[in-house]
Amino acid sequence: MGSRKRKTARPVRKTKSTEGRCPKCKTIVRFNVSGQVGSEIYECLGCTTKYKIDEL
Repeated sequence: MGSRKRKTARPVRKTKSTEGRCPKCKTIVRFNVSGQVGSEIYECLGCTTKYKIDEL
């Protein structure tokens, strides 16, 4: 029988996101988290403002 080569599943890159309070929006919104651990950058999905982890 034919030996079919198995396709390796490509890992889907999902952006990590958390919920938090944005200083500009003043509501609970979602943030996209990017950057290295310890110096993450949070991007508010409401007003697209980027915050460092120590600013929140």
